[in-house]
Amino acid sequence: IKQVQCGFERTVRSKPQMVKRGVPQGSVLGPVLFVLFTSDLPKYLENQCYPRGEFPTKLKTSKVYPLHKNGSKQEVQNYRPISLVPTISKIIEKIVLVRLLDHLNINNLLPERQHGFISGKSTTSALIDLVEQIIDNLEKGITVTSVFLDLSKAFDSLDHRLIIQKIESLGFEGSTLRWFQSYLSERCQIVEIKQVQCGFERTVRSKPQMVKRGVPQGSVLGPVLFVLFTSDLPKYLENQCYPIMFADDTVLLTGSNSSELLDINTYISVSMAQQYCDSNDLVFNSSKTKLLALGRLKDELTEPPDLQRVGTTKHLGVILDECLSWKDHVDQLCSRLNSAVFALKRIKAVATSTATKTAYHAIFESHLRYGIILWGGSTMDNLERVLIAQKRAVRVMAGLQPRDSCREAFKSLGILTVVSIYIIEVINHAASRGNLPRMSAVHDHHTRHGNDFSLPIHRTALFSKKPCYAGAKLFNLLPQDFKNCDSKTLKRRLLNWLKDRSIYTLDEFKTSINNFH
Repeated sequence: IKQVQCGFERTVRSKPQMVKRGVPQGSVLGPVLFVLFTSDLPKYLENQCYPRGEFPTKLKTSKVYPLHKNGSKQEVQNYRPISLVPTISKIIEKIVLVRLLDHLNINNLLPERQHGFISGKSTTSALIDLVEQIIDNLEKGITVTSVFLDLSKAFDSLDHRLIIQKIESLGFEGSTLRWFQSYLSERCQIVEIKQVQCGFERTVRSKPQMVKRGVPQGSVLGPVLFVLFTSDLPKYLENQCYPIMFADDTVLLTGSNSSELLDINTYISVSMAQQYCDSNDLVFNSSKTKLLALGRLKDELTEPPDLQRVGTTKHLGVILDECLSWKDHVDQLCSRLNSAVFALKRIKAVATSTATKTAYHAIFESHLRYGIILWGGSTMDNLERVLIAQKRAVRVMAGLQPRDSCREAFKSLGILTVVSIYIIEVINHAASRGNLPRMSAVHDHHTRHGNDFSLPIHRTALFSKKPCYAGAKLFNLLPQDFKNCDSKTLKRRLLNWLKDRSIYTLDEFKTSINNFH
């Protein structure tokens, strides 16, 4: 890592954004004053603390605010602790993070199966990996068990000594290793509660308490340290199952053509995961770990000991079921969208059209978009139900009556239909991240369809709903000049093209594309 350039200029350029996001708890400088300083201050801090392997002691104190979730305010378990670290600490951590990621990328040390806090990956990429792995197995006639591990307080339970050992195993040494040791050691936190009594705000603070375990909550480096800490889990399990991780949310996929063998391999996978947790100071909660079975042999499987066998489960914000029908997820989504429509009516009555449209994107479309690349290709009934809710929202914004057509309103408002959003998402996925080969790679002779994807023959209807397959199939329908674009240009052109058309079904899209040719 000593040979890796700091990329300090990148960090300085990101400083205003960092300050806006961070709250200066315990800092000498407030965020407004700090942003007025030149780059000399963070550069001075970096040159002093990093080469010496020291992290400033005064930046190791975090303030914790109890945020009420639900239920009685007299019960401590009904509060979520929100940890706030000093702003300057975040600046220093950002500088180190740039170096850290450079080192990991150059040496190819980032875990492939981990989707959390890694550039280019997200909860969506983790879900796509999970669903496509399941569908690929079902296509081969293999029954699959998906075990959703529950790790209690994973970020808070890590032993600092083990964290340093994991960092050292990744090639960090000398002042770098000493810096991480200093960063983790002698940290403390205080709890701060603000109360209003007799019209005056009163702040109550606890005595500082030392934090001897876990990664710093609310920090820049904390989540990345956890990812690095568990980076060896996939290798530990690679011969037994297929693990997919997003931070501490881990799924173990096991498949077999034999129900007896699948029972055995699933049990071994879970046992190995539990052994890994025991040896790494992670708390494995078997009573909350769930098993979802998919495939023709799912009813022949034995009830697993100490695990919950479920027909549906929520993972990373989506509801998965044993048939991948997505009905339960769409049920929940429609309920949220209907609540959002009610809120839009209230907002429309008191706000401008621009503000109402902003609210639509925030409270309606944000829910609609999440996971659409997965559930959007399930059934037309699912899409139709969501489209009905979306039409209601558009009618509210456009001031239309319940029975009025809203095709023109979609265009005038510049809003994409749910079908159009799905089309863009799957085509963009196939063009930028899909794993299907192009026709030019399959055939030596040049044809005008050389940029098309080569679609594999399949036997199940479920396979055609895979994001990479569905996207490739729609991509092949596009005009040639669209296909010749790079992925970013393609997405922009497709977005503009779809905004001029209110597409209600996939058949409408195919007809419009044929007419456009």
